[in-house]
Amino acid sequence: MAVICVDELASDGGVVTIRPAGPADRPALDTLRFLIAPGGDRLTLVAHDGPDLVGAAACARLGHGGRTAEFAAFIADEHHGRGIGTLLMEHLAARARRAGITELVGDVPDRAEQLRPLLAPRSIVVIGAGPRHGGAGHETLRALRDYGFDGRLHAVNPAGRPVCGVPAHRGVSDLPEATDLAVIAVRADLVPAALKEAGQCGVRSAIVLSKGFGANGPVSRQRRAEILQIAREQGLRLLGPSSIGVVSTDPRNRLNACLSPARPPVGGLAVASDSGAVGIALLADAARGGCGISSFVSLGEKLDIDENDLIAHWYDDPATRAVALSLESIRDPERFARVVQALGRRKPVLAVTRAGALLEQAGVICATSIGEMLDAARMLIGQPPPPGSRMAIVGNGGGLTAIAADTAEAAGFTLLPLTSQTRRQVPRSRDNPVDLGIDAGPETIASAAETVANSGEVDALLLMIVGTRANCPIAIMTALGKVVDNHPDIAIAAVLTGGNDGILTFGARSAPVYPEAERAVRALAHAHRYAVWRRRARRPRNRLR
Repeated sequence: MAVICVDELASDGGVVTIRPAGPADRPALDTLRFLIAPGGDRLTLVAHDGPDLVGAAACARLGHGGRTAEFAAFIADEHHGRGIGTLLMEHLAARARRAGITELVGDVPDRAEQLRPLLAPRSIVVIGAGPRHGGAGHETLRALRDYGFDGRLHAVNPAGRPVCGVPAHRGVSDLPEATDLAVIAVRADLVPAALKEAGQCGVRSAIVLSKGFGANGPVSRQRRAEILQIAREQGLRLLGPSSIGVVSTDPRNRLNACLSPARPPVGGLAVASDSGAVGIALLADAARGGCGISSFVSLGEKLDIDENDLIAHWYDDPATRAVALSLESIRDPERFARVVQALGRRKPVLAVTRAGALLEQAGVICATSIGEMLDAARMLIGQPPPPGSRMAIVGNGGGLTAIAADTAEAAGFTLLPLTSQTRRQVPRSRDNPVDLGIDAGPETIASAAETVANSGEVDALLLMIVGTRANCPIAIMTALGKVVDNHPDIAIAAVLTGGNDGILTFGARSAPVYPEAERAVRALAHAHRYAVWRRRARRPRNRLR
């Protein structure tokens, strides 16, 4: 009998096989009786790592012919944190839909949360938060307060005096509670003692903002070794040193423990940067361009927490829909290649790099600048990547439309002539590109775009809009927003020039608006290449058992 087995990459880069449970699995599932619901109307899947059964998930329909099912899942203890539970539930939900089940109710199995105290702390202490404006500790504490952190906030300074209205103590041992996160902003020679006291007092993670650890001399090497040893002895996770901090825009846990002055909008892009300066520039560009951020992490010297830890965390983070990386070095390249490929099969991964051949093989979308990376991210978040290379261009752009067409063809897109049936429905019977003239109004442009999107003849739609004194760019983009909303399966971007610079997105899914055709086409090309890679990477394998 043919059984469909699908090999999936876990978040650590390992391969697990997911398939329907069979009679041979009964002994291994006997200890998981709660998974096997009574009656015959049930679905059960298992996950194997080699010969070992490492997880199972099942659902049973509630009521005869009902559309709701109760589910349960189990992951072996030693395999928690690998994303296996998520993979099982994705496959279970897909099979349940095919069986007419539209709602699953139950509890997702507990997952390892190693980075929760860092990215979603319930309480924070800033060590070295003094009264002086401009000091790293003072500014971090003020950023936390002003951004609306709603957990418990403490300060530590030699005088024990309140800072920015936040209660202060002379030492971590004087705090009334153990905190999830310590932000350390003291001189480099004082960091070991501060970190040790924090760990002894129950702090679970620490961000070291302090400089003085990056040089190659013996003093810096000794300092790095000392604080890493302390972190391991105390059982806490360490970010940095020389980090500029972290940001989380999650409305449930707003966190700005970061020295960057920019406040990016809420969104789906998670960002990691080795360099603090690059991180600041990246956040500033994201804020200017309307690229929403879910979280930002400045890795610094990454003695402990590195890019691999963050990728494993963001793999299952529901707020993160794409990941952007700016890395000067990769601490464990072999593991990085595995985990980034696993993540790329689920969410787009982007990187700023000039040597991207190996990363591209792992599915990473490689850009040569921060702006190019953020442009591609805006195209990929909330939109389907173009499955093919067929593009149509619609708008009132005149000569700019012709330039956009040349740019698109040079980037690998094909602008096929519209069919006669589609062309008859377009005002003035225009072909591809559909240039409606500079005097075209919102309804005319939107109607033409809707016709082309409905045709089934395109994989990507580029809208070229020129604003003048005689038209209203806001009205045009509002009308085009309805086209975006009507076609969630088509990648759509717009170029707006001569109009309102404040229009950065349109439609409910926030399709991107770019100032130049070159940027829009380049972002669409990155998205198309990602779609092609993911289609190859996610191809299932059938086996006979």
